[in-house]
Amino acid sequence: MRRILKVVLVLAAIAVIVLLALRQVLRGADVREAAEARLSATLGQPVSIGTLGVSLFPRLAVSGTDVRLGDAAAAAPALAVERVLILPRLASLLRATVIIETIDLDGFTVSLLRDADGRWHVPSVMPAPTAGEGGSAVIERVRISGGRLRVFDGAVGGELRETAAIHDLDADVTVEASGLRFSPLTGRIGAASITGDARADARAVRLEFAAETLADDDVPVLLGLLGSERPDFLRLEEPASLAGVVQVDRGSRHLSGKGTLNAPAVRFDALRLRQVEAPFAIDGSRLRFAPMTFEMSGGAHRGTVTFEVGEGRAPATWAIDSRVSGLDVGDFLATLNGGDQRLDGTAAVDAALHGRVNEPLEQTVSGRLGMVVTDGVIRRFPLLESINRVLRLAETEGGDTRFERLTATFAIAAGRAATDDLEMTAGHVRVRAAGRIGADRSLAMRGIAAVSPERSAQGIASVRELSGLRNSRGEIELPLTISGTLDEPSFALDVKGAVGKGVLDELQRRLRGIIRRK
Repeated sequence: MRRILKVVLVLAAIAVIVLLALRQVLRGADVREAAEARLSATLGQPVSIGTLGVSLFPRLAVSGTDVRLGDAAAAAPALAVERVLILPRLASLLRATVIIETIDLDGFTVSLLRDADGRWHVPSVMPAPTAGEGGSAVIERVRISGGRLRVFDGAVGGELRETAAIHDLDADVTVEASGLRFSPLTGRIGAASITGDARADARAVRLEFAAETLADDDVPVLLGLLGSERPDFLRLEEPASLAGVVQVDRGSRHLSGKGTLNAPAVRFDALRLRQVEAPFAIDGSRLRFAPMTFEMSGGAHRGTVTFEVGEGRAPATWAIDSRVSGLDVGDFLATLNGGDQRLDGTAAVDAALHGRVNEPLEQTVSGRLGMVVTDGVIRRFPLLESINRVLRLAETEGGDTRFERLTATFAIAAGRAATDDLEMTAGHVRVRAAGRIGADRSLAMRGIAAVSPERSAQGIASVRELSGLRNSRGEIELPLTISGTLDEPSFALDVKGAVGKGVLDELQRRLRGIIRRK
């Protein structure tokens, strides 16, 4: 009997608590006004809660819907809340002052706008100087859950387009002397979890974040947050880590930031970059990685990579200023093009190139590229053997052309690479050439093959008509034409024309001598 009585008393006590809680809530004014006052003071703009409801499980809570923040109806910049969840301390419901343990802003959304001129607009979020609590309710904690940070791009004409968002934001909201702080903050960019800290004050809105496992599918979201598109030729082959700080200055509406990207493997078109380390800086519409270091085909790269987000109707662009040393040319070309490569050696490359994002590289890339290849070979390109045959020398060189040094500077534009300073030193031959390489891999070059004085002397001993082809250094110069493609290059030596010219030059020299003697 006593046990039954105890159960009844407990149930009665619970009923009293629930009834008092319901009375407190349904009376509505104290809790609602306290919550509205605290949130208005915290966010720095009027907050009104529409409908209140009560739930008993898993714990007693009051939920408010139809939440209105401020008077603006614009999509961005703006703040929004889907639901306010008020969690009171049960014991306080029997007292004169209700203690609200937590006000949870469920679905708290911050929308930013990047306008057509590249300026960033952020909502006005500044705490008011009042504590913002009603006399009959005390609020201990405000937090956000299931929040979002949305970025809208303001196209020309006023239409807004959402480019990306950070989802599942959770954080405690704290009023500090300078402004508002969201910390510790968690969320996700795409599927990548992030941690960090956010602040809003009279001067700027600032986000500090870190993502330890950024996957390839997360890259478009990340770049979209900056208002940029993801280049088709850029891929993460393995998860990367990213840490940085970004902020929007309220006065200038300028975006800035800095951080570091570390990626074990990145795919750049057909090329595979290893151990990529790239500190980055954001300055308005520009995202710059410098210095970007990585390994590729046995070589080491150091340089800068810049993305420029197009403003208005301007297209997004990219630019690189790079230096690569110790590059295995054969491995590089095999990776880039596949198949059996004709050129091999060790190269140093210096390039300054630029193009448009998501347009064909071979058609839009332009700039300058310089290269030095040492200890190399051009396979199935029997230049030295052909020259020996022209000079009627018995030495054979085989079907490949081995060289000590090959240098060239290319001007790249409109789907072709043009050079006027290609030079190759291959044993007893020095080649100088000019011409172009097309995007279709076609070759169209003309030049001179200069044979060493020793070999030239041997050739003249066999073919006296070649004597007129010697230059001031005693080298025989043979006109050379290179055609075909990079995959199937071919060459021609204009010996007949060269000999004819040599005979004519010799005749003119002799005639000048006769005229002088008279």
